[in-house]
Amino acid sequence: MRSSGWLGARWSGRSVSLDGTGVEGSAGHVTARRFWATRRTESSGPRPDQKGETELAARVLVTTWRESGLAGCARKLRAAVGMRLPVLVCGRRTARSVGAYFDLITDDARLFYGDSFHLGYFRRGGESLGEALDAHTDLVAELARVKAAGQVLDVGCGIAAPALRIARLYGCRVTGVNISREQVRQGRELIAARGLSERVFVQRGDARALEFPDGSFDAIVCLEAAGDICVTEADKGRLVGEFFRVLRPGGHVGFSDLALRARPSPADDRTLRAVLYHSGAELVTDWPAIFARHGFRVVECRDLITETLPTWDHARAVYEQRDGEVTRRYGQGLVDRVAARLEGIPRILAAHRSPRGDSADPRRARHLPRALRPQAEQRQRLNPPRAANRSERRSLREVRQDVDNLLRHV
Repeated sequence: MRSSGWLGARWSGRSVSLDGTGVEGSAGHVTARRFWATRRTESSGPRPDQKGETELAARVLVTTWRESGLAGCARKLRAAVGMRLPVLVCGRRTARSVGAYFDLITDDARLFYGDSFHLGYFRRGGESLGEALDAHTDLVAELARVKAAGQVLDVGCGIAAPALRIARLYGCRVTGVNISREQVRQGRELIAARGLSERVFVQRGDARALEFPDGSFDAIVCLEAAGDICVTEADKGRLVGEFFRVLRPGGHVGFSDLALRARPSPADDRTLRAVLYHSGAELVTDWPAIFARHGFRVVECRDLITETLPTWDHARAVYEQRDGEVTRRYGQGLVDRVAARLEGIPRILAAHRSPRGDSADPRRARHLPRALRPQAEQRQRLNPPRAANRSERRSLREVRQDVDNLLRHV
């Protein structure tokens, strides 16, 4: 799960709409390698959470053995080793370890969260979780102008739930790319079950080196996947460069991702790594600037962090509602730690967010390339920012009621 903001860009008739989740980045990037090396030298002993991770892995394997037998257990074991080994040996994530991470967590994430692997977009504040997840997909698709597209690329496509929605709503053909073997496998099963195999296709691949000819797609969507794809600072430019290469002139990109403006404290960073498999330093990113450097003109850019934070309340409500099942799978101690981490994530994101406001707000125009300032000022005159409505905020009890209604139909 992530948080969101969004932006759009254009280059010589080639347009890019970007939806970014979280906080817009600023200067002061720190590479993942340097960060992890620093963490390793702080203490030569095992991390405090290593015992919990070992216990969790053991419980997951036992549950997998009961539910999926030897084959499922072997897949989980391979994924667990693939996720942990590069961090222990190299001191950082790798593309393969990210794939292994999603191989490991996909079954349990679907069990408790559903088929989408991004945060919900609670635009009005009263949506159910399912409605908010769809709204986030729809926003990124709108930024990518998929309504006028024939061929769409979904980068970091999860198990293809957003791709299926886009293909169904707009009638386009969607190709998804994902580095996770397990998510590709489950995505193909989901596509077949929905009867859309002729319009939605998922393949395993590395988004930093896409296996498509230049100008292959009319539109690109990347929904809260860039932070997972980019395991080094240089990867961010490589990824955007690949967007530019495979997008036809006149095409658009819809983009959403978590981006922090400052490196979190060590304690907050441990929470982020435990939940998101990221260090905070890896998420300090100025995506608008990166797109601009690679030939795109940013058209829209917005911080959506407030509209995505209710997702964490929904996630906690699901865990509380299904407390017995969660405890059986993971153990009470681990359940308590997960609940505490989920509760801490909104505070961390809010603390490192950019100032609230629309990209059309002149106070935010300084974050945009100079050429965009006149457009931003014009949008401000035409569409003044809507005042926050406190009555739209929902209580945890209302969220739990939504979860109850959802579970009755599962």
